[in-house]
Amino acid sequence: MKEVEFTWKREKPEDFIVREVSEFEMESSGNFFLYLLAKRNLTTREVCKKFNLSYAGMKDRFALTFQKVSAEKFLGDYYEEHLDETSWFKLKFLGRVKKKVKIGQLKGNKFAINVKNLKIKEISAFINYYDIQRTSKNWERGKEILEKLIEKPKKRLSWSQNFLIDSYLSYLWNKSLEEFLKEKFSGYYVRESGEKFFIPDELKVEKLPKFWTILGYKKKLLNSEIYYRRVLEREGWKLEEILELLKKLGIKGDYRMTYVIPRETKRIGNYLFFFLPKGAFATMLLKHAIVE
Repeated sequence: MKEVEFTWKREKPEDFIVREVSEFEMESSGNFFLYLLAKRNLTTREVCKKFNLSYAGMKDRFALTFQKVSAEKFLGDYYEEHLDETSWFKLKFLGRVKKKVKIGQLKGNKFAINVKNLKIKEISAFINYYDIQRTSKNWERGKEILEKLIEKPKKRLSWSQNFLIDSYLSYLWNKSLEEFLKEKFSGYYVRESGEKFFIPDELKVEKLPKFWTILGYKKKLLNSEIYYRRVLEREGWKLEEILELLKKLGIKGDYRMTYVIPRETKRIGNYLFFFLPKGAFATMLLKHAIVE
């Protein structure tokens, strides 16, 4: 099957600009303080850990990003800090809110991406794979953690353990859906950093189930069961074995949209602008849209 290399690369944070789309109702007597966080060349967690801030979604490190966060105490109307010549963040007070910002409390993100002189085709939808920001290198470490936890499972995992296990489950989601897609469509692979993604030549969303299961003990497998069995067998697991382990770890699972429909798409000069719902990867849109 044909394989092509993903040629788009970030050369500076301003090549990848993200603005979170979220709404929070202000209350003059609210217990929490809402801020707009702008950051460059830093992860969301790096900044939020410093001030014990709560956030709705993680934003890329090597990017210029804008998102809303909440603080338990007032940090002033404006605060900024430059960690070095390339890394900084700024906080602007927006008002008080009744409850703190929580993971998932966003509609999506607006992107402005420098596609330089690359030829971009118009796409109405793309496969909602997890991209390498989530999976690359992380999934292998997540698999190792699960294999060690077989003997002594525990429900109180560290943040990093949860993140790495989620990365492995994301990898399995990708691979099981890929098995399904290869049965339904002709296509090719896009390759980046050792990872490969099957891209249909012509995506017809009416041929797709709307959701694909993320493994966990509380979610039905629906259309995905036979495809997970194939992938897990290659990985050295039995489906029942991994589901039992996830139950002991308290990992419930979820459903994820199989495809994403981008909105507000337009190109101005070298920048491609678009909106994606939460959980979707802008770089995955590029993997589908760049014409080789």
